[in-house]
Amino acid sequence: MRLTLFIPGTAPTEAAWRRALAKEGLSLEGEHLRGDEVPFEVLVEHVPNDGHFGAAFALPTVDAAQNKAIDATPSGLVLTIPVVLHLQAQPVATLVEALGRAGGLGVRIEQSKLGYPLPRWVELVKSADPLDLYRAAVLVLTDREAGTLKSCGMHVFSLPDAEIEAGWQGILDVFNVFQLAEDPVLRSGETFAPDARTPRRRIERWPDGGYPDDHPCHNPFGVWRFGPEGGKASKQRELELVFMPALVTVLLASEETAGRALTRAEVEEVVEKGVCMAMKPRDAQKLERSRGYSDIDPERGWDQWRVVREGLRDRDTRTKRTRR
Repeated sequence: MRLTLFIPGTAPTEAAWRRALAKEGLSLEGEHLRGDEVPFEVLVEHVPNDGHFGAAFALPTVDAAQNKAIDATPSGLVLTIPVVLHLQAQPVATLVEALGRAGGLGVRIEQSKLGYPLPRWVELVKSADPLDLYRAAVLVLTDREAGTLKSCGMHVFSLPDAEIEAGWQGILDVFNVFQLAEDPVLRSGETFAPDARTPRRRIERWPDGGYPDDHPCHNPFGVWRFGPEGGKASKQRELELVFMPALVTVLLASEETAGRALTRAEVEEVVEKGVCMAMKPRDAQKLERSRGYSDIDPERGWDQWRVVREGLRDRDTRTKRTRR
């Protein structure tokens, strides 16, 4: 998993950033940021202010004075760090704190587009409270046309996002913090409620169809969709059937070979002939995280493949437009 941070600051040039960082024991060497206290690889891109820095931080988490200061900064750095945020929160926060002393004013996580003034972001990430980490990284978006709420940014924790009908953000937030705090093994067909007084809802894991698969906000671990109140849990197998290789990989290869979109019958044939291994649910979860993405549900193979395929189509369309 990668964490991408955008940090605008007062240094006007890359050379000025390099000098300021050197005072903090950090060296900017080409596209690499290094230091004795940096336990991971950090790739860096220097970006001049294109006139949109303020717009990038136009959020309720940043007040007018803070936004004005960020908008006036001459340049910034984009950091790409191969970490799962909550597992290395302290060294990430320490690094960002040093960038603040070097002139950084704000931090935005590109996987959710959520930004804060730099000191506040450091405070949240340094906290031992999972709720603070959630606040630092995750936005909840409203789809007025669909009448739903969906979180965005849980993939910085290698976790799925969640989607629920409008008006129930409290359940969505509790569920996501529960994922982060308890690291449960959740499976499609189970139910969830934040407390004993609230009716349980059935949850189903789906691919993230909100963004093309190459967009930073796309969650490769998918989305938990909440059903209506009173949903009943389905009986779960003792072991999880894990396809080797993943169904989504086999379907992608099949489409490339065919040179066209697969039909429903062809998708169902791939699912039927797929090779799978029976694993304990926790082991299946570990494999998914090491792989970096979730597979489609074989019982909903056609419907979920259509969601994946639409994201690929959006990416391909955007690539063609760029090439023109």
